[in-house]
Amino acid sequence: MKIQWLALAVLGLASVAQAAEEPVWQDGPKQIDLGHELDLALPAEYAYLGMPDADRLLQKAGSLHNENCLGVIAPKDVQQNWFVVIRYEDEGYIKDDEKIDADDLLKSIREGTAEANQERVAKGLNALTIDGWSQPPRYERDVHHLVWALLVSSAHGQSVNFNTRMLGRKGYASLNLVTDPDKLTVDRQHADTLLDVTRFRDGARYEDYKHGDRVASYGLIGLILGGAGVAKLVKLGILATFWKSFLALLIAGKKALLLAFVAIGGFFKRLFGKKDDTAPPGP
Repeated sequence: MKIQWLALAVLGLASVAQAAEEPVWQDGPKQIDLGHELDLALPAEYAYLGMPDADRLLQKAGSLHNENCLGVIAPKDVQQNWFVVIRYEDEGYIKDDEKIDADDLLKSIREGTAEANQERVAKGLNALTIDGWSQPPRYERDVHHLVWALLVSSAHGQSVNFNTRMLGRKGYASLNLVTDPDKLTVDRQHADTLLDVTRFRDGARYEDYKHGDRVASYGLIGLILGGAGVAKLVKLGILATFWKSFLALLIAGKKALLLAFVAIGGFFKRLFGKKDDTAPPGP
């Protein structure tokens, strides 16, 4: 960490004080405790940014509702333009016995978007338009994963938010991939990978449910609509249309540090912010 600060100072990219305020990214491979009895076995090609740094970064990109955010995952490769936001909702056990009607759901989401847009416009942000499904909702019962992708547009252009929900005994985790619609076919593999390496611990898994546990007041359909209503869905998905501005923040930081590392002879191959030297290495 001291070498990295020296490199930044030598190149005039930041003072030591400024470097101390930079987001603390954790490089994979690393085992990360996300809280809520949820673990992430972060692969080597990714980096993780925890709270509150993730909240500050998301707010800069236009995401206003991050109370339930656990962190952000992004690729180390500066040529890749995507990111994943991890959240957790303590909503109780969600029954998975509902039939999903994609057409009816899309109609409800479009109707509810108008409510959420009032808040967005009041805060000086562009209104969102729900263009349709990039991938209709699909529930994978064997692993208790719910997956769907919405095409969203605004004055900034179109983006896609690839949504995943992992059901647990006491609530659910979400890993939402944000990327260019044209890159979804390629980039969704990263969401699938991260979903596979994010797991509830024994006792907190969906199949660990016991009679008497708190049960959510909604099922899979309500989960897609945002649990508490359609407006909440749009708030949680507010990130989709801001993927370009968010990626610009990430890429700028990665490129600046990359220049610093090259200048001091390549002591580090890291591409993100300063390393958390206190955290134990991953497996």
